[in-house]
Amino acid sequence: MTRGTLRGVPRVAVRSSLLLIACAIVLVACGGSQSSTSTPSGPTLARIAGTPDASTIVTPNLIVLGGTDFPAGKTVRIPFQVAKKDGKLLVPDGGTAQLYLGATASSPALGPYPVRHLSLKGEGISFESEAADTIMVAAEVPLPAAGAWTAVVTMKVAGTTVTASNQFSVLPKEVTPAVGTAAPTARTPTLEDVGGDGTKISTARPLDLTLLGDSIPDLLAAHRPFVVAFATPQFCTSRLCGPVVDITRNIQRALRGTKMAFVHAEIYTDLNPSKGVAPWVLAWALPTEPWVFVVNAQGMITAKFEGSVTPAELEAAARAALAS
Repeated sequence: MTRGTLRGVPRVAVRSSLLLIACAIVLVACGGSQSSTSTPSGPTLARIAGTPDASTIVTPNLIVLGGTDFPAGKTVRIPFQVAKKDGKLLVPDGGTAQLYLGATASSPALGPYPVRHLSLKGEGISFESEAADTIMVAAEVPLPAAGAWTAVVTMKVAGTTVTASNQFSVLPKEVTPAVGTAAPTARTPTLEDVGGDGTKISTARPLDLTLLGDSIPDLLAAHRPFVVAFATPQFCTSRLCGPVVDITRNIQRALRGTKMAFVHAEIYTDLNPSKGVAPWVLAWALPTEPWVFVVNAQGMITAKFEGSVTPAELEAAARAALAS
């Protein structure tokens, strides 16, 4: 499982990408409510990881790619998957995964933060492999001060303890529009713009025209709440874009009859990666793909998800926006 950094976004967004090191945790963070961080205490990250050299934390023969929007001083939801170097995902024994944070390998660890194993399955949602239909989520993780940090995950797989680690950057502030702020008004294309030919504005297959009928500024002007999925199923490097569009469609069906609108917006101009990212992607300052935002009738962002989001999480967020 990989995730791509988008060309053409602000350089600060590109610099915020997690570093690729020899380890196995895939992290994708989404901002939440503001919270103070605690002081690290307890064993060091190196001791938790079981590395013989206390100056480093490396899990051999494994690869990590991760998310980008880790704002200092915020409490976040961190979904992830653990994978081998060949891309094979590891499924943990139930209730055994825990997440730790630390400044260096020899630093006392923050945590552990309990991890839940959640299903991405639902009607009409397809995956490239069986193991890809679940994610692990560490909820309510208070991010420390801005700078370089390391995450360590421990879990059991078929009774054997597995440790995965990753160095990442905590940023001074969020890159993408924050929860509680106004949604950007950049226009996204609709069927009307392309004479009803949805293949000109969506790479999703099967093509669902119901996700292509509304543009974001029109919904804002009409004071309609909406869910927007920024994703490119055909060109997505993360293998998450197709399921994210499927999940958006799934929740659209669940909320049929409500005022909630649903929008799928592609990542690249004219569906062509060589033309760079689309203007609406730049307007929302998206450094990676996919992203899902939920906006209420007042035009305020009430929830956002980078990468994976479960149907249950998205439905709950959409219903909360309807009620706000």
